[in-house]
Amino acid sequence: MKLAVTYDNTNGRVFREFEKTRVIKVYEVSDGEIVDSELVGTMAKTVEDIIGVITMLDADGVLCGDLERSSMELLDNEGILYYSGFYDDADEAVRDLINGYVLFGPDD
Repeated sequence: MKLAVTYDNTNGRVFREFEKTRVIKVYEVSDGEIVDSELVGTMAKTVEDIIGVITMLDADGVLCGDLERSSMELLDNEGILYYSGFYDDADEAVRDLINGYVLFGPDD
């Protein structure tokens, strides 16, 4: 599984505003473990650009901070699952998701 996380490369946390994301940290997950990760710059000017990068990365899901309704609809249209409301350490957020500690998602 591949997860894209909006990333603040100044502090390692999940970037707060999905629509202003400039860096995505992409995690490769296998057998419940993070096996690889890399940083990808979005060079995005619009939310459609950000979603285009996530789609191009072939991510199965997105973890982010705040997410506007219009962005949710665009992600839905691309078939990308999203989990919003994360504001702390990005690596920890991914570990929590793959370990089943996340109790909310697209329908919340």
